[in-house]
Amino acid sequence: MKFTNSLILLIVCLLLLSSCSADKEKTVIEDKTNKVVAFDPIQVEGLNATVQSYKMTYMSEGEEAVAYVTLPEKEGSYPVNLSLHGGFPASKDLSHVTDMMGVTFDKNMLLYTASPGLISLVPLYRGYGESDGTVPGLNGATLDTSHAIDALTAYLEKIEKRKSSGKVFVSGTSLGGGVGLKLATFRDDIADVVAVSPYVGLDHVYPWLLENPDKDIGFLEMFQEAYGDYDQSSEQTKEESIDVEKIDVPVLIVQGDADSHIDWHPVKNFSDQLKKENDNTTFELIPDGDHGLMNKQEELNGINSAWFKEQF
Repeated sequence: MKFTNSLILLIVCLLLLSSCSADKEKTVIEDKTNKVVAFDPIQVEGLNATVQSYKMTYMSEGEEAVAYVTLPEKEGSYPVNLSLHGGFPASKDLSHVTDMMGVTFDKNMLLYTASPGLISLVPLYRGYGESDGTVPGLNGATLDTSHAIDALTAYLEKIEKRKSSGKVFVSGTSLGGGVGLKLATFRDDIADVVAVSPYVGLDHVYPWLLENPDKDIGFLEMFQEAYGDYDQSSEQTKEESIDVEKIDVPVLIVQGDADSHIDWHPVKNFSDQLKKENDNTTFELIPDGDHGLMNKQEELNGINSAWFKEQF
């Protein structure tokens, strides 16, 4: 998700103000699954000169995965700005996927997230970019992201003078939006979730596509291949879905009504269910907006800016 310079500055100011409020308890798991294998400085052309960028290699579910990180110059405690990319909504036997829908999975992803007043974290799920393993679907991508947060937090606490404040602000697009929402069901350090064109889980999308096969662009075959026939009661369906009853942080969901990849109807249904459990849920439907709202960036930025201002 791209931000204008003015929007980035606004978000930085708002997040710094919010970091002064009571901190939630940190979620740091010190075990081998969250080990940082390497934390190497990198150069990203065009990146703000006041931040320092790194490639972090960490362990996730037995595989080496990669995340890109920026740290402010000065020592101190900073919120984490977590940016989550899209991908396949189901597990596939694919590895080192280099790009999808115009997004290249490399260090240049930091150009859209890095900010002087934040720690930026852009994890690549297993099977994407330089991360090992194969594409894992929603649950696996969520585990990868959770391990990345824990690995970075523990590494900074042990090695660095620039540390996490214990607040993680999340933005995600497509599959990444679903990952952000699922993270909020079990992590106590998630401060908010902004989900753009989000994949809202197997229990919403699979049955809706079965009822609306004319809207399918290949997901049904992918789900069938990965998970078999739809079974609402199966453990696998539960793992690949998002429990709205466990989300209690501010949530903004922004969707385009011309999105041919993730139709807005199951997203709206998910949002309506979430709203019943969490009153601090906002859903915005943008007319003629495509997937990721790439054709409506100015409108998307305006919605984000107004929402952050209201929340923080």
